[in-house]
Amino acid sequence: MQSVFDWLSPTEAGLMETTEDGGVNRLRDELSIHREGDRPDLDGAVAAIVGVVDRRGSVDGAQTDRAAEAIRRELYRLTPPDHWKRVVDLGNLAAGQTPEDTRAALKSICEDLMSMDIAPVVLGGAQSQSAAMYDAYASQNRPVNIVTADWGLDFGGDPAVTDSGNWLNNLILEPGGRLFDYTNLGHQRYLIDGDLLQLMQRMHFDPVRLGDLMSDLRIAEPIIRHADLVSFDLGVVRASDHPAQTTASPNGLYGEQFCQLARYAGFSDRVTSFGLFELDPSKDVEGRSGRLAAQAVWCFLEGMMERIGDYPRGSAGEYVKYRVDLEHAGHEVIFYKSPRSDRWWMDVPAPQVANKKGRLHLVPCTYDDYQKAAEGELPDRWWRTYQKLG
Repeated sequence: MQSVFDWLSPTEAGLMETTEDGGVNRLRDELSIHREGDRPDLDGAVAAIVGVVDRRGSVDGAQTDRAAEAIRRELYRLTPPDHWKRVVDLGNLAAGQTPEDTRAALKSICEDLMSMDIAPVVLGGAQSQSAAMYDAYASQNRPVNIVTADWGLDFGGDPAVTDSGNWLNNLILEPGGRLFDYTNLGHQRYLIDGDLLQLMQRMHFDPVRLGDLMSDLRIAEPIIRHADLVSFDLGVVRASDHPAQTTASPNGLYGEQFCQLARYAGFSDRVTSFGLFELDPSKDVEGRSGRLAAQAVWCFLEGMMERIGDYPRGSAGEYVKYRVDLEHAGHEVIFYKSPRSDRWWMDVPAPQVANKKGRLHLVPCTYDDYQKAAEGELPDRWWRTYQKLG
């Protein structure tokens, strides 16, 4: 098997230089970094940073190939999270002869890392690189859930071209596809074709518009908790917090909200790959976008360090069980609550099968979902999943 290092080159040596005084411990001191002549050992690592040095597919030729080093420059200066576990920085994947070559290499890297239970943290390039991350799940032979954070919906356009505006085409329209659930967080309705939103809803996908997310960011937590792959377009952040993008909008998430979403992703036991895309350092006023992206990576890693491993995987014996009989809807909804984290899940049986083998299809939810069910209202998330299982 080809080593992941066969695809990767070391990070810039200058990023490891220290100018701070006072002996403060920094991330560059804790990360196992791929340096010239020194490849880090992957044993025991929980996450691996991979930079993508390929701008193809980015909007208006944005210099997203420079993003990984810009993010590292700020990331290495941060202090480590508590409860540190081993993280490696594998360096950069250079642009292949064609965009397809780059994606094939990234797929192989992510596939190898996930086979070792190491979560790839992909930095830089166009968000279309997420398609390669998705392809890495093919060898696992199971349905895949994706969550994106983006001001738009990257679906439609020219089917002959794969770029940051339509990379979801092949995933959503894949014959007999592995994509089970897809949710985008933070789209701005006035920038989206209404027909596209209706199509997504008919496919039982659930875009969450910016206004709803701003009203209560906590609605994103169970959505992200159910994801395998989480991919963030930094354009979901307002221009005042993230100026380094051609399509930067005056509206969007605040920087701290963006970082909270990243922490949700890190804390989820199910999330096994994470990516940050669409940062153009040439437009980065005073380095604000690089610092924001670095802090989001830090929050993702902190979440990973604090995982408690209570995601139900087929057995619910350790959980508090609640039954709600919705007679008018003809369904009984069963909820499970983790005594370790107070997080909630609900069991959604496949139609015609109804858990005959005792297997559970547990969907993350909130206490509010339980309350709604107790008041006689069938939770939307339960119904959408039930229809997809049919």
